[in-house]
Amino acid sequence: MYNADAKRWIVMSFGASVADLQIAISDTDDAMGSWKSTKFTGFAGGTADYPTLALDKNAVYIGTNNFSAAGSFQGTTLNVIPIDSLFNNSTPTVTNMKQFTTPYTGGPTDIERGFAQQGVNSSSAGSTGHVVAASLFAYDNVAFDVNGLTSTDATGATVPAGDATYLNLNPYVTAGNARQPDPAYARTVTTGDERISSSAYEVGGKIYMVHTVNSTGDGQDYAQVRYTVIDATTKAILDQGNIGDATHDYWEGAIAVNALGQVVISYNRSGLQTTDGNGDGLPDGNISVMAQVFKTSATGTLVKVGGELLLHVSPTSTYHNGSVDGAPPAGRQRWGDYAQVSLDPGTTHGFYVIGEFAREPNNAANGHPGGTGGTRWGTWIAGLNVGSVPEPASWAMMITGFGFIGGAMRRQRKSVATA
Repeated sequence: MYNADAKRWIVMSFGASVADLQIAISDTDDAMGSWKSTKFTGFAGGTADYPTLALDKNAVYIGTNNFSAAGSFQGTTLNVIPIDSLFNNSTPTVTNMKQFTTPYTGGPTDIERGFAQQGVNSSSAGSTGHVVAASLFAYDNVAFDVNGLTSTDATGATVPAGDATYLNLNPYVTAGNARQPDPAYARTVTTGDERISSSAYEVGGKIYMVHTVNSTGDGQDYAQVRYTVIDATTKAILDQGNIGDATHDYWEGAIAVNALGQVVISYNRSGLQTTDGNGDGLPDGNISVMAQVFKTSATGTLVKVGGELLLHVSPTSTYHNGSVDGAPPAGRQRWGDYAQVSLDPGTTHGFYVIGEFAREPNNAANGHPGGTGGTRWGTWIAGLNVGSVPEPASWAMMITGFGFIGGAMRRQRKSVATA
């Protein structure tokens, strides 16, 4: 992520141990230049899993799901690091960090602050930070605040002593696996769970988030991406809606919102369709990276602008995990954990979409001599410049695909290109 105030980048990952979290800060606004890093213990003796990342004017927020060495869920930790400790020192530190750990002992009597906690990205001033998460004990999302923050010290910060605020979303259950065109692998791709699967954003007193659901009451059994907008202060729902239809699965959603309230939501889409209705030479049901653009009304409602954007189509209809190409699926049919939409720091209207697609099998027939024959996913990056939100016919002039990660990337401070 990019800190516009400090004009520097931040990257976070596991450390050498999965108990540790490593943070790196760029020395300048050039992401291809030099960096310095620090690390801290996220969950001693276990795994600080599924780390999330967000920042506002006061702090950097890293949430983790904590697992023991034996693999049992132990609860969550929200790590709140003063932003000056990371960005305004010659070497980044975690001085004056505060860790809020919520233990899990096995049931709904535990304190409820949700899992896969996402700090809310915000450019608003003030001493309060926001956090959203999926509930541990109900089909719902929760939200809570971190109070008493300054940019130099989080040690005096506090969170609610009890449960977070339930949002009371429209009913849903966990989505099933996603469909593909090949009948041998027709429903093998996991859509994950209902966790808030990417960064959340606060703009103009409104918090935006997405997650994957299977809505109840519509008589369908397809994964959908649920977007939710809430009031940052009261936590009241301002808008919620599903992106989906009765012929495709939609999952792995991600969202970003710029200062103008323009919203980009990306996701994966797939289905059983073997036809090629759009003329790209591939079945329309292949796993695809998609996006939609919205604008925010004065009341917080998302208004769709233009049509669905097809950013990249997977070259294979047979993605599975745990066995080689042509063999029956074995084990957990894993799809990646992360997707993201982020703001382009060099423009007012620019976004980057980072999504996953099903790559060709890793074998000689696909140009990989000596490959294992396994199926795999890759990462696709696309730049979108929404401008003043044009009509759909103009979109082809404003999408730039950067291909899979691995090639030489331009300096990341360059703006998203437009044709």
